[in-house]
Formats: sequence, C-alpha cells, structure tokens
Amino acid sequence: MRKLATALFVAAAFGAGVTHAQTAAPAPGATTGPAARTTGTQGTGAAVAAAAAAPTTVKAVQPGLLEAAGPRVTEVAAAGIQKISAPAGKSVSVQSPWGASTFGWPKGVKPVAFTITIAKDAKTATIDAPGFTEANRADYRAAIDAVVPIAIAKTGDAKAAKEHTRR
Repeated sequence: MRKLATALFVAAAFGAGVTHAQTAAPAPGATTGPAARTTGTQGTGAAVAAAAAAPTTVKAVQPGLLEAAGPRVTEVAAAGIQKISAPAGKSVSVQSPWGASTFGWPKGVKPVAFTITIAKDAKTATIDAPGFTEANRADYRAAIDAVVPIAIAKTGDAKAAKEHTRR
C-alpha cells in the first residue's frame, strides 16, 4: 500500500505542472470563448447611457403631464421597459423583453393611475394618466418618481436572470 501511495504522490508531483498548465492568453482582439460574449463596458451602464442619449419623443395624453413626468420617461426607455401600468390602489406591472414583473405601490406614495408605454422602436413614448389635473400634479410627479426606479431595478433583475449575469 505504501508503494502505491508513494507512486501516486511522485506521479502527481512530477505531472502537476504538465497536466494543469494554463493555455496561452488569447491575442488582443481575439473573439473566441466567453470573452467574445461580453463587452468591455458590460455592467457599467454604458448601454443605458447611450440609449438615454438617443432622442425619445414623448407624447402626453393629458396637457401638463409631460412636465410632471420629467426625464423619467427617457429612463424607462433606456432601461428597455416596454410598458409600466400603475393602476390606482393595485399592483404596478412592468413589461420588458426579459419578462413581466409586479410590485406593490411604494410606501408613503399616493397611488394614482398612470401608464407609460414605449413604442417598439424605443424612440416614442406615450404617457397616459386619466385622473391627471393641474391640482394633483405633485401627486403624479411623486408617484412617477417613486415607481420608475423600482420598475428599472425589477427589469434589471429580470434581465440578469434571463442572461445569467447576476453578481
């Protein structure tokens, strides 16, 4: 038994450098293996920033709604969200290419009904809020400011799960 253990130890010691040698690094610009499926900007938000820089035409169904929504609609389009449906008093639903997600209204925010829809070209957005008036503009602004970041985070989670890029 000792001879077998010694032989295995010696073989492992001499063969370890050969059997576990690393392969040479790929040449710069090589496009094979896992590196070909990632980019140097992956995880940096560069894609979101680039999409946010692209012009998005926003159509508000009710007058004054565009000013209340602010830049949030552009953020929605940049995140790849196709639609946010926020009915008053019910769960908020988000649709994206990576799946649908649902969450409750954030605490401390008055639930007001609104829908943000992004066209397939991601260059046109429509905001609809049937109950919007100048008197409740602050409620809509607060609701959109609270719901959109959560929707973007949920979409990011769905995208990561779909593409298996969780960290």
